[in-house]
Amino acid sequence: MILSTKNLIRSAFAALVKNIAVIVSTCTIILAPSAVLSQDNASPDNNDPVAVYKEAGITAEQESTIRKLAQEYDQESAVRLQSLAQMLTELKDMTYKPVLDENAMLAKQGEINKLQSEMAIQRIKLVIKIRSLLSPAQNEKLVAALQNRVRSEEQVKLR
Repeated sequence: MILSTKNLIRSAFAALVKNIAVIVSTCTIILAPSAVLSQDNASPDNNDPVAVYKEAGITAEQESTIRKLAQEYDQESAVRLQSLAQMLTELKDMTYKPVLDENAMLAKQGEINKLQSEMAIQRIKLVIKIRSLLSPAQNEKLVAALQNRVRSEEQVKLR
């Protein structure tokens, strides 16, 4: 029974780490710091997270504000991601102890869940701030551009 519990915890932990890696890489792609964002306004850059907003017809001032918000978010997220990595390491270390401390493990998982929830809320707040900068027409164009990107990505996955 203990062996199967240990294996279950290890596999759950591995799945959690994989999910966090996907979240982190997605956030990094979408909200990279402005220092590494493309400054070329002539043509949309697929690696530029502001490119989709440019497709919606944002002004230079809106672009500057969006980049600033993204950079601030990225800086705040870096601290949270470090804390998350530390907590995951601590949880992993707990799983390798000969005797599992169920209460400590559950408490650590609770801390991890709370931080992940805070991070998700901060992402949503950023999206809301950015979208509030756009006019209704720009928001409509943005939604259309995002839907087109999702369709394109789905077609690539099907190939």
